[in-house]
Amino acid sequence: MTWLVGLPTFEAWFASLEEILTLTLGRRLAHAAAESEEWYWRLSGNELPEPWFKKRMKRMAVINADWALRGHGQIQFLDTSESTDSVLVAHRSHTSIAAGMANAAWERIEDKRTRFQWSDRGASETIIEAENDPRNIPAPSPIRASWQDASGKTNGVDVDHPMGLARHEADGLWTLEGVRMLTLHRDVLLRFETLVLPHITGSARNTDSRTEWVGLDDADATILWDAFAEAMRKQFHASGDLVLIAEASHWLHVSAAHLGEGGLGVVVNSNSIDEIGGVELTVPVCTHPALSAGILLGCWERSEGRQGRCDWSCGADGHKFVLRSRRNVVE
Repeated sequence: MTWLVGLPTFEAWFASLEEILTLTLGRRLAHAAAESEEWYWRLSGNELPEPWFKKRMKRMAVINADWALRGHGQIQFLDTSESTDSVLVAHRSHTSIAAGMANAAWERIEDKRTRFQWSDRGASETIIEAENDPRNIPAPSPIRASWQDASGKTNGVDVDHPMGLARHEADGLWTLEGVRMLTLHRDVLLRFETLVLPHITGSARNTDSRTEWVGLDDADATILWDAFAEAMRKQFHASGDLVLIAEASHWLHVSAAHLGEGGLGVVVNSNSIDEIGGVELTVPVCTHPALSAGILLGCWERSEGRQGRCDWSCGADGHKFVLRSRRNVVE
């Protein structure tokens, strides 16, 4: 599962997330991207070549060809100074993601461990300083979602892949209607979540949260999912997108436009639960429930013109999102 998102939207979401949690999360995101990228290149079928000659150049060519398809820019070797290699990512997407991915790729290219720091050079280039690390650091383990997905049909709702209209600006750089696009795999989000959780241990949850996560027993994860969803809800409102919903069935097409095109799921069943806009939505599969909840909540509030809340649960049918008014409405 992959989240396809415009770079400005992702950066605004990430900035809002940092503001909500009052944390600086760039390095956490970089390390999550590094772990995920290393895991990716260790998967069967993704092995790098082992040539006798020009090993670095040929391995880098394989990685750049892959990054060109995924839209993560291109990696270039700059120079070596003592025990530190300088690497450049041209046409990079988000700087923290580029730094983490580049360090993981460089470790695989050179078959050695490195610790890294990074800086931006202009608006689209990131320079990574990778210093040799003598520590014996184990390879990343697989990570699994804490929720249950379900396979399912879209009940006749067509979701056109938006990248069919994308423009190839340069190797590793794709735009859609002039907006730089970023692909973020679920694996990165899960590793990012794992790295952030220790930093919010002991924090108090907002007593008036807009979201409820049924079956999520980890108190710290609840706080983080609240923040994921709230940042997504705020970003949806900032987008200015118009949502018109006259009856429950309209949610199928609304979700196709606002969730499906970004890889965040699609509503296959919608049932009205009250006379004032309350609805229960079924989404078989989603990249991360908190992201989907934030967008669905933003859609509900934009359509109904008042504050809402979202209760999430999951089971054999996938994900259930119950959207209703945040406050009691006097009839």
